[in-house]
Amino acid sequence: MGQSMVAIVQDDCTGCDLCITHCPFEALLPLAVNPEGRTKAKRPVVVVEAQCVGCLSCIGSCPTDALHEISVPVSTEESPLLNPSQPPLTEKVVRWKKRANRWA
Repeated sequence: MGQSMVAIVQDDCTGCDLCITHCPFEALLPLAVNPEGRTKAKRPVVVVEAQCVGCLSCIGSCPTDALHEISVPVSTEESPLLNPSQPPLTEKVVRWKKRANRWA
């Protein structure tokens, strides 16, 4: 049995940000800007691969089922964690300070 990670279907993501507060490892962050050509008003959330540990606690929080589990190969030679893709430019989310997102 291998490790799991979370992936997001960008077209299904409405940018509601509910998943961000359910991730204890801050592996889900909103893009800094809304991609050109996107039909939804809010910017989508992306997975920061280097911080996702595969706990899957965020999956149930998505009202549009944009989040899904993907398998990470057992062999470390094939793992995408060894050579993660270039992280996208994201916006930081204040979760733990005064006036922060109160759901976390």
